[in-house]
Amino acid sequence: MNAAAAPTAGDRGRVLARLAAAGAFAVAAIAGAYLDWIWWPVTSGLTITLAAIALLLLGGIVALVGRAIGRVTVRRIALVVLALGIGLLAGQNLGPSREPLLQSFGGTMTLRLESPVVAVATGTASCTSVASGTEFSVTGDPNMRLDTPDNPFVMVYANAGDRWQVDRDTPRKNGVRLEIGATLPLITGDKPSTTGMRATESSTLELAFDDQGGSISFADLAAMSGPDFTGESLDVAGTIQWTCGAPIQ
Repeated sequence: MNAAAAPTAGDRGRVLARLAAAGAFAVAAIAGAYLDWIWWPVTSGLTITLAAIALLLLGGIVALVGRAIGRVTVRRIALVVLALGIGLLAGQNLGPSREPLLQSFGGTMTLRLESPVVAVATGTASCTSVASGTEFSVTGDPNMRLDTPDNPFVMVYANAGDRWQVDRDTPRKNGVRLEIGATLPLITGDKPSTTGMRATESSTLELAFDDQGGSISFADLAAMSGPDFTGESLDVAGTIQWTCGAPIQ
């Protein structure tokens, strides 16, 4: 019987290249699944697809160059780059997916203030939720106005759920983002006229919601700052109630 031939340097190189490609695929697949989970908006997820396509194109070019110049090392580098691109796509498309969003318009919203004045504002609401009722985002009509003498426009926005929390780092209370802005109808001078208040960890919130609507009782909100806000702080307290229209099919 003939003794088994000892592995050559070329054999070891091929094995190492395949192991490196497999490792690159696994790492890229995990990264693709994770990024797709936190970048769930379509426009953000498209970034992963574009990055994968770029890697595939780069790997293909490197492979052609390696073949043209007859360099095995270059072709093996191309294999790893291609594995990265394929892994990203695999992770993005085969990884865990979030519950589909249900969008609806034509709902209702009522804001009842108890402080600093007793006042009510009503208008329409736009909702984004999921069938399980575990996540929601609601936006009030920007034309909603308080029934006070100065009759300011009131903008209300709230959301809760992991998908909203990973999408943007904003102040929250118990995972809830709540922002209320009041804008006077007449703007004088060049200064902003919107007073914004939002929930922070020191705020008081009571929340109840499902895919049909919900309510938030709030107090101890903090002032919002920035070029669009006055920075003024108000002792705002009250409740928000909303209903959602029929989901768009």
